[in-house]
Amino acid sequence: MATLMALALLSVLSVTPGVADDAPVHFRARVLWIAGDTLMVATDDGQSVNVNLTRVPQDQYQRLRINDRVVVTGAIPTEQDRVEATSIEQFEP
Repeated sequence: MATLMALALLSVLSVTPGVADDAPVHFRARVLWIAGDTLMVATDDGQSVNVNLTRVPQDQYQRLRINDRVVVTGAIPTEQDRVEATSIEQFEP
C-alpha cells in the first residue's frame, strides 16, 4: 500500500510544472491593451507580448491606459506563449 501511494505521489510530482522550470523575465514595454486579466504590451524593439495578470495585485494595473510605459516582472512558462507576471510597475520615460 505504501509503495502504491509513493508511486502515485511521484507520478503527480513528475508531471506538475514547477516554478524552477519557468524562465524569469524583467522588461520595459508600452501598453497596447488590457482586458480582464490579460495585458498586451509592445517591447521597445516592437515585439508584442501577452501578459497574464492573475498573480499581480489589481492596484498595480487597474489605472493603466493605452501607451503607458510599464516594467513587467514575472516568468515565461515552459509553454512560452505568455508571460506570467508577478509585478507591473508604471514608469515615466
